[in-house]
Amino acid sequence: PQPPPRKSALVRWCPPQVGFFKANFDVVVFDGSGSAGIGVAIRDHSGQIIAALSQKIKLPHSVDLAEALVCSRAVLFAQELSLFQVEFEGDSLRIIQAINNPGANLTLFGHVIEEIRCLCSNLHRSVFKHVQRGGNKLAHALARRSIIAADFDVWVEELPSDLVDVFQSDFSLS
Repeated sequence: PQPPPRKSALVRWCPPQVGFFKANFDVVVFDGSGSAGIGVAIRDHSGQIIAALSQKIKLPHSVDLAEALVCSRAVLFAQELSLFQVEFEGDSLRIIQAINNPGANLTLFGHVIEEIRCLCSNLHRSVFKHVQRGGNKLAHALARRSIIAADFDVWVEELPSDLVDVFQSDFSLS
């Protein structure tokens, strides 16, 4: 007899430790338009929105480069908000591994990895973690939303009304 099919665990957003903020980031490629969208959502340990960003960018040469660029933008955004203890989460395992590897990065996006490390030297503490797409829904929705923006949008302590449902479904203290 065959074993029963395994149910995949539901991955949801989890809060950072007390005293930290969590910045989730993601990129979406818009086929045929030569552009991509980036999204960053920053929350506190209780899950409340501190700020969010949705920005359209010119499509870089690779998705990895786009993921590295949005990670760099997330770090800069946290600095702009004067947040100094931040957990950064993205769904690109390759980018998170590159940042966490202390050696030189010789990939085509290595210069952006070095920029991220340099930006992080201005933070008190920073942690980079990989998260499955299910734990990154709000950042993904913000990236998708950039298609309707002229350049970029920023929200402080709120979200656009069309993303409230995503926020509520993404939010979990479990």
